[in-house]
Amino acid sequence: MERNFFQRLWSHLSDKRQLSMRDRSSEEPYWKVNITPIGLISGIVALLIIIVTLLLILMAYTPILEVFPGYKTRSVKMHDEMVNSIMRIDSMERLMGRMIEYNDAVSKIINGSTPTLHSTIMTDSIKKDTEMTLPTRADSLLRSILERNSGEYSLQNTREANPVAAMFSAPMQGTITRHFDAHESSYGISIMDIDADRSVTAIENGTVVGVMHGNSGYTSILVQHGEGYTSVYGQLGEALVRKGQTVQSGTVLGRLAEKDDKVMEFEFELWRNGTAVDPERYILFK
Repeated sequence: MERNFFQRLWSHLSDKRQLSMRDRSSEEPYWKVNITPIGLISGIVALLIIIVTLLLILMAYTPILEVFPGYKTRSVKMHDEMVNSIMRIDSMERLMGRMIEYNDAVSKIINGSTPTLHSTIMTDSIKKDTEMTLPTRADSLLRSILERNSGEYSLQNTREANPVAAMFSAPMQGTITRHFDAHESSYGISIMDIDADRSVTAIENGTVVGVMHGNSGYTSILVQHGEGYTSVYGQLGEALVRKGQTVQSGTVLGRLAEKDDKVMEFEFELWRNGTAVDPERYILFK
């Protein structure tokens, strides 16, 4: 049954049909052509393929796409990207030039010289005229502030930049009375407490690896943290944690000791892989 169906279908597609034009009155044919349905379908498909191929050739090898509004060729896109890059580089160069001029002016003020604005020609062809910047009262005031032996902006008190500050939380808020100094065998810092409850907290998640009671009657707690860090909390009067206990950042470890009705200064050390490091490089003390 199925075979008969395909045979009839093939016979229908392969049978020739006659396409002709005849005179309306005499019915005489002007011309005629014999064609099969499958041949007509094949001809239409071939024509479509030819048309699509011609369109692709036109789009690839001729500028026909440029007539469409909003279309950008590859060369136009590259040109726009190049212009944007040049503008960004030019802006960065102007900014760097202003920063260098500012730093040079500050250096000259500190050295007692008069800053000048040098004539430069930037890549964007913007020219700056040479002119003298006259010294002002603000220049003298800036120099005097920087040359003081003390003060927030004194060059004498310039300390190493803190590249990793606030890596850990502060164990206690207070006033730092002694700073880290490995050359003087001062491997920690001392903090004068400003809170009434005298609480000392963990700087980071970790495990208590030691609770030591010294001969002086004070307690020290050691907490092991990740990446080889160990924190040491000294001058405690009582410990609120035990050895082997897991603590979280901010967990109260203990409270400061008292002597003669006076609260002891908190002593804190930070070690990494067996080496003492400056706690102020890793913790922001307010």
